[in-house]
Amino acid sequence: MPSAFAPASALASAPARAPARRPGPRPARAALLLAAALAALPSPAAANGVFPSADQIVFDPADPARAVARMTYGVLTTRDGGASWRWICEGAVGYDDAAGRAPPIAAAAGGRVLAALDDGLAVGAEGGCAWAGAAELAGQVVVDVSVRQGDPSHVVAIAAGDRPTLWASRDGGARWASVGAPLPAGFLARTVDIAPSDPRRVYVSGLASGGGPVKGVIARSLDGGETWETAAVPGSTTAREPYIAGVDPRDADVLYVRIASAPGRLFASTDGGATFAPVFETQGFVRAFAISPDGAAVAVGSDVDGVFRAPSSTLVFERVSGVAPRCFTWTETGLYACASEFLDGFTIGRSLDGGATFEPLLRQACIRGPLECAASTRVGARCATDWPRIALMTGHKECAPDAGSPDAGASEASGTGGATAGSGGGAGAGAGGAPGVPGGGAAPGADGGCGCRAAGGAGAGWAGVMTAAALAAMAAARRRRRGAAMGGPDRSAIGIATPEAAPRGRDVPAPREGRAVTAR
Repeated sequence: MPSAFAPASALASAPARAPARRPGPRPARAALLLAAALAALPSPAAANGVFPSADQIVFDPADPARAVARMTYGVLTTRDGGASWRWICEGAVGYDDAAGRAPPIAAAAGGRVLAALDDGLAVGAEGGCAWAGAAELAGQVVVDVSVRQGDPSHVVAIAAGDRPTLWASRDGGARWASVGAPLPAGFLARTVDIAPSDPRRVYVSGLASGGGPVKGVIARSLDGGETWETAAVPGSTTAREPYIAGVDPRDADVLYVRIASAPGRLFASTDGGATFAPVFETQGFVRAFAISPDGAAVAVGSDVDGVFRAPSSTLVFERVSGVAPRCFTWTETGLYACASEFLDGFTIGRSLDGGATFEPLLRQACIRGPLECAASTRVGARCATDWPRIALMTGHKECAPDAGSPDAGASEASGTGGATAGSGGGAGAGAGGAPGVPGGGAAPGADGGCGCRAAGGAGAGWAGVMTAAALAAMAAARRRRRGAAMGGPDRSAIGIATPEAAPRGRDVPAPREGRAVTAR
């Protein structure tokens, strides 16, 4: 049987058309709707013109108590397993909200946190206080970054362009070099991943034409990027783009790809991406996916249908929870999820039973404030001035002292502390909230999750509600003005997913039953 893969050169004869630019979000309208809905919510909510939420969590590979969460208003860091969280503003990392894109992040060796930006790759170190751009990737549109599971010193990134280029680091993101051959001309890269069991197996998802209509494809390299083959992903188009969901940790040929659309679909391949079979369908978006550390189970989440789990040997899914996840990360200490706080009772939670129940680790009102760093650092210089706006938007409460921040006076010079500050307690220690509530997080009427009182009392909270709505409208206007002033490249033409093309999350009604499909 002939292989479904074609040599990468076969795509170069007819460069792919750039996907049609879909209409962007309408933040001003969203702000009006938000103002009408806020009366029903328990706290102020508006961040950068969108609902404040988390959509990615990464863990320090050397210490599971240290984690970083990407938010719609910057990133949060914890060093005590989620008992306390500190905020790092977008400007400190090196991006802003003008383009409406949250950068993919990764946690690598040496305590580094990496963020893929429109003008390079940001590298965070020394407890999260020190951020700088990787010199080798300066000016590059970095689409995605990925750390090899089991070897956090091995990192890859994909940079957009007429011919996207694979970059690699063997020291946890400190130094970078382009590797192998560029991908085909016109290939619009979306995601990149390395097989945990084979460091030379690299997958890239994206869009290409090959002389016909633009379709979703997987590019595969068996030799670390020296050569590439491509194969189509069924049912994927410019409006249904393919994103790599995960690679089995035991078998480099087992690959999962999700389609970014609603209804959503998850595909699996057992032959290295040559062919795919549908294994899960949902009425909503497939936003969350994770493989258990031992590879024995997979979890998938929909913003409409909830959480489903299946043995990887059968891929027969069962619905285990009504939580509507925006992201999953599965480690030895549990299955972690991003969720809608106003629907599910938490923003980040941990499950010890494969997604059936979650204990809240983060409620946004209990963010402890900006990460404490020296004034000479980006975080120390930029984040404090913007914190009052974030505090108002998240309904900030006065909480008991947390486990601490990196030494403000030594954060740039010490060279220690890792991506999320110094050593902390065991993973998940001190997590607040109401653990074990079936199908979700906090029980109705539960406390904010950190044993804290609302600053200023109830009256201040209602004033914050109205102010938050106004801030949402102003943030939306600022985004439009700054986007026009920057005059940046057409994101759809350079291979960066627009917010509607690759939606990060949305609040939805109560979950409905989905449909699971047995792998063929």
